[in-house]
Amino acid sequence: MRPRTGSDAVDAILYAAHRIRTAADAALREHGLSLPGLKLLTALAERDRSMREISQVLHVSPRTVTDMIDTMEGRGLVARCAHATDRRVTLLRLTEAGARELAAASTGAERVAAAAISSLDADEQNTLQSLLERVSVPVGKPLR
Repeated sequence: MRPRTGSDAVDAILYAAHRIRTAADAALREHGLSLPGLKLLTALAERDRSMREISQVLHVSPRTVTDMIDTMEGRGLVARCAHATDRRVTLLRLTEAGARELAAASTGAERVAAAAISSLDADEQNTLQSLLERVSVPVGKPLR
C-alpha cells in the first residue's frame, strides 16, 4: 500500500524504496542476512571495528549490535578479538566464511538493485540519482 504523506512525490519515493528493500531483503534471506546484516559485514570487510563503531554505522542500539554479532558469530561469519591497546574494547573481525557470504549476498543485492532501475536508461538513472541527492529533510523537522 502506498503511503499518504500529502505529497505524491514523497509517496512515490517511499513506495519505491519499500519495494526495493523488500526485494533486497528477500534475496538476502537466502543467505540468512538482512540489509543491516549486509551493511555490518560490508563495514567489517573494510577493517576491524568496535561494537560502538558498528552501532554508529548501522544507526542501531548497542544491544541490537550484540544480538546481531551473537548470531553472526554463531554462524562463523564474524569473530570477536581483543583490541591491541585497549583491553576494554572488543573488536569485530570478518572471518573467511564471512567474506565468502558477503560476496555471495552482495551479488544477490546487486541483482535486485540493477533490476529495480533496469527500465531507466543511463541518462534517466543519472537524473534520478541527482534528484534524489537533492531531496532532504531538515533535521528535527517532520514531513508535512
